[in-house]
Amino acid sequence: MKNSVKMTVSSVFLLIALVAGPSALAQDKTVNDGVFTAAQVETGKLVYDSSCSACHDMRFYRDTLKSWNNQPLLWLWESVMGTMPADNPGSLMLDEYTDVIAYILSENGFPTGDTKLDPDNGMDAIKIATP
Repeated sequence: MKNSVKMTVSSVFLLIALVAGPSALAQDKTVNDGVFTAAQVETGKLVYDSSCSACHDMRFYRDTLKSWNNQPLLWLWESVMGTMPADNPGSLMLDEYTDVIAYILSENGFPTGDTKLDPDNGMDAIKIATP
């Protein structure tokens, strides 16, 4: 009887995996999981210095990230893209917004990794954590 119960549970688990896809079984990542690259941080710093630093210092982002705690990183990216720079929202390239987010995360102590941060590939499943 034990073997039939294990087989049934395993079968259900496999069925869920096949129907829902791998994302249903994978846990959401957080910004603590190395979700951006060092190259994005370097590029993001250049964009930040030229487009963001006149109005925002890094202390601003510590509180901002706290207010976005446990929200999808994609939502923050969309908010920044839609509102910044204040004098010309949406004027940066999509990669520039992504790299600026990587730089902000890095400056707030979150680690780099091997996978490039990409709003079209899983950024909705990355949760923001409090610095």
